[in-house]
Amino acid sequence: MSAVSSTNVTVLVDDLLAEEGASRGALPAHGLGLLVECTLEDGVKRRLLVDGGPSRYVLEHNASALGLELKALDAAVACLWSSHHVAALLDLARHKRPWRSLYMPPLPKAKPGGPSRLREFPALLVPMCSPVYNERALLISSPRGYVAVVACSVYGVEVALRALETILKKLDGGLAAIVGGFNLSTLDVYGLRLLSKYAKRRGAEVVPLHSTSLEAREKLARTFGLEEVPGVGTEVEVA
Repeated sequence: MSAVSSTNVTVLVDDLLAEEGASRGALPAHGLGLLVECTLEDGVKRRLLVDGGPSRYVLEHNASALGLELKALDAAVACLWSSHHVAALLDLARHKRPWRSLYMPPLPKAKPGGPSRLREFPALLVPMCSPVYNERALLISSPRGYVAVVACSVYGVEVALRALETILKKLDGGLAAIVGGFNLSTLDVYGLRLLSKYAKRRGAEVVPLHSTSLEAREKLARTFGLEEVPGVGTEVEVA
């Protein structure tokens, strides 16, 4: 697979609507669904669906509202066994299967194994210390380092960051952005400070979603100079 010339992440499912999603008639839902598109240097485009939220209807409705299609996907990845992350994927698997490969997490309490690369997409699955849910993060290639996707951080943002940093050190790779659910509220002063310091040290943008409270999202948006609080319709482009 050739090098990546651009990486784009679009939020299809989230608890909140960004302005773009609201103006196009998208729906909020408790959960997470991301469409990731990478353009390779040879011009080939790769498409990956990450989680999908609690409802296939909401996922497909929001994709249509945002002018995107959920077909001809190279792969789909579920990050953890929780209905608001995998229900839409499981429904799609029963009815349409719009992907070449579906990567599901190990069953709860099973041994998670080590990091593994996707065959069809320029990304690496990163196991986290999550003995019940077997949550996984993703490191997706981009021209300016990796884009990290963390779905929910069910065992806390510190656990998620530690898992990412362990792999990044082995890869000797940079970090362009951290996107996803951080399991944070403004009451977690330590967690917010830890995430902010880590991202700034790595020179990475932070896009808080799903398991991050509205107030915590607002604070992180101000800290990292985002134009608005992220939600359905938000796009992250790394080129």
